[in-house]
Order: sequence, then C-alpha cells, then structure tokens
Amino acid sequence: MCCMTIAIILQIGDGLILGADSAATLAGPSVVENVYFNADKLFNLVKGLPIGAVTYGLGGLDGRSISNLAKELRERLTGVNAHPWRLDRTTYTIEKVADRVHEFFCKEYYPREFPVKRKDQSGKEFDHFESLGFLVAGYSSGATKPEIWAVEIDEKGNCGGPQLLLGRDKSGEAVVRGQPEAVFRLYRGWSPTVLRGMVDQGVPEKEAQQFLDSLPYEPLISPAMPLQDGIDLVRFMIEVTIGYVRFAPGAPTVASPIDLAAITRYEGFRWVQRKHYYTADLNRPDTHTPTDRGA
Repeated sequence: MCCMTIAIILQIGDGLILGADSAATLAGPSVVENVYFNADKLFNLVKGLPIGAVTYGLGGLDGRSISNLAKELRERLTGVNAHPWRLDRTTYTIEKVADRVHEFFCKEYYPREFPVKRKDQSGKEFDHFESLGFLVAGYSSGATKPEIWAVEIDEKGNCGGPQLLLGRDKSGEAVVRGQPEAVFRLYRGWSPTVLRGMVDQGVPEKEAQQFLDSLPYEPLISPAMPLQDGIDLVRFMIEVTIGYVRFAPGAPTVASPIDLAAITRYEGFRWVQRKHYYTADLNRPDTHTPTDRGA
C-alpha cells in the first residue's frame, strides 16, 4: 500500500503547523486496486515533547501501517522497558530524533521487505523498491526556534542520513511533500512540470530553479503570521490539493479528512484537527477495568 499524499509543515515565527490528508492507495503492479480514506500520516513522536512528524510515500511495512510502526518507535524514544533510545528531555535534539527515524525505518524495517523481485515484459527479473519519507520537526531541548529535517528513501531504495530542510534561522517557509503540484501553483506561482520541462530542454536545473524563484508572485506566507492563520493556511493548501486531485484524471489519491497539529515552544505538540475511529465518551480511561479495556 502506498500513500499518495499531501504532507505539509509550515514554519513561522511562533511555531510549526503540520498537516496531512488521509488517503491510502492500494496499488498493484499496474493498477490502483482501492483507495482508503482513513490513513494516519501525522504523529507526535514523543508525548509531552514538542516533536512531530509527517509521512508520505509507502504506507506500510512488515504487514503494519507506518502509523502503527511510529507508535513502536515512540515507545523506544519514551524509554518503555528501559530502551536505550530513550530521549533525555534536557539534551535531546531534533537531529537526533531524525537519526532514530532513519535507523528505525531505513535500517531496520525497510530492508526486511525491499527489494521485491518483479519481472519486466520480457520476463527479466529486477529489484523493485518503493519510496518512503518523513518530515521530522520540532524544538530541540532548550531551543527557542524550531527546525525541520527529512528522512527519505528514494525509488531506488537509497536512504541517506537525515537532511536539514529548514533550520532555526529560517521562518515563513513551507515544506511540501507527496503531490505538491497544486500547492506549488498556489503559493509559488509555477508548476513543477515547468521546471522539469526546462531541464528536459537543456536548461541546467540550478539555473531553471533560480529563474522560476525570481518570478514575482503573491506571498501567502509571512514569518509574523499568527499561529491560527498559519493553521488556516495549511488547511487551505491541503483542501486545494484535495480539490485538484478530485477533478484530475485518475484515482482520488489525496482526500479528506485532514489532520492538523501545531507545535510551539511553550504549548508543545497540540492536535488541532484529528480523526478518530472511536468516540471519547466510550473510551474514558477511568471507566474501563483491565478486563474490559479494548472490548
């Protein structure tokens, strides 16, 4: 299963806003078999700490969803059963958290399933890989400003170390992964297809990128925008992508409901909008005994 996704993290002066859709595409070698609409792609990696992540690409490994695996990783980072990965709340860094994401998914779980052996039209066998990515974001211990890191496995199975996308010196910028076509048109004024076309016509990619970035456009993001306005903007970006994919040819690979969260230095990780398969009134911890919990 893959998650053709829209995954966004907006970094502004007052914090981070994370957003993702909920579509999960069940794809065979040459056809989309089904699309589900309740995938979890946004996580609080350590409860009580200002650390979050959004995933895109492959939706599961080892017969489990990425969100389920993320909970196992959270147990390790929390120190369940005295696990050596437990984060020291006074010294941890987002880079170190991204390192653990890299080690957990790239080195431990991904190699158990990939490469997958497939055959081309001539019957020749080849190694098949699926891409998988994570945006890991938050505040390092004692930091007054956030940062965003990426851990990505490409379609050839390559997974380098974590990459810093937006450091503490950056603000008023968004990181978009998955299916960014509609969002790029919206807030940058040009399509990634244009960039690829220029490169295919012989323009060096760096020069093409610089030219497109130099074009005038209406800025939608400001470092000084209030957190609530940032939340509204991320929601709007995802809604635009959902609408674009709905009317474009093909399967609805980006779809509601939308999950949103905010991370600030003082409030930490807070859900803004989140789907549940259960209602709170049926799952209050003080109303369950050990024998009926989960019944």
